[in-house]
This record gives sequence, structure tokens and C-alpha cells, in this order.
Amino acid sequence: MAEVSERTWLLAVALSFAAGFIVGWQANITRRRFLDWRKKRLQSKLIETQKKLDLS
Repeated sequence: MAEVSERTWLLAVALSFAAGFIVGWQANITRRRFLDWRKKRLQSKLIETQKKLDLS
């Protein structure tokens, strides 16, 4: 196996950290969008159910 310089290892670690950071950041944005969508959907269902109960 060929020798790998310390600089190459540091670059590989830095790139993997940056990639993980970006992926985690995007996953958090996607998760927040999903939670906002679900909250709006559940609130609209609640309003519909309350209207049905008021009419009966």
C-alpha cells in the first residue's frame, strides 16, 4: 500500500466533514419544511372537523 501524506489525510477529513455538514444542514431544512407542511395540513383537518361538529 502506498504511503499517504499527512496533507492528503487532512484534506480528506476536511472534505468529509464539510460534506457531512452540508448534508445535515439540507436535511434539517427539509425536515422543517415537512413539519410546517404537516402542521398546516393537521390544522386544516381540525378546522374541517370542528365545522362538521358545529353543523351536527
